[in-house]
Amino acid sequence: MQEALDLLVTCEFNVNAKSDRMGYRLDGPRLPLAVSPDIVSDGVPAGAIQTPGQGTPIVMMADRQTTGGYPKIATVISCDLDLVGQLKPGDRMRFSAVSVERAHTLFRERIAMLDRIRTHLVNRT
Repeated sequence: MQEALDLLVTCEFNVNAKSDRMGYRLDGPRLPLAVSPDIVSDGVPAGAIQTPGQGTPIVMMADRQTTGGYPKIATVISCDLDLVGQLKPGDRMRFSAVSVERAHTLFRERIAMLDRIRTHLVNRT
């Protein structure tokens, strides 16, 4: 699994043309699986990065299934998921590892930014 994680955070991926609101299929290096690609179904959160048998990652998006049976290698943090949703086929993306604490900090910063925008817009009227 470490080899797959290393590839995930050091390589660049392209959004595949077969991407949709269920999942963004990514072209790039194949991620080696540590377990069989057919696992017992479990919950699929928004942003989960599933790795099917062929090893090409799929970022699960808004219309994803609620459960799935592919291994999940990582999850896109919630404050970055909207940025992923703006990508179109052919766009490039890179992943980086962040701690849970850092993800929480980034989320709080995003909420504060949105609050500032909301306040600014309300005060303009």
